[in-house]
Amino acid sequence: MPNYVTINEATCTACGNCVSLCPQGILYIDEATNKCKVTDGSKCDRLKGCERVCKSKSIKIS
Repeated sequence: MPNYVTINEATCTACGNCVSLCPQGILYIDEATNKCKVTDGSKCDRLKGCERVCKSKSIKIS
């Protein structure tokens, strides 16, 4: 199963912009690490909206 979403946790600020935008609901903020995580990257619509709203440029869609 392909994973189209890559999150650089070293630069993620957990702002939540991507979570609010994601129409597929596959992004969330992990409270334990305070970083954005992906539930199932294969469900990504690959329109790259989350890339555009990520202030820290931590999300890449392939």
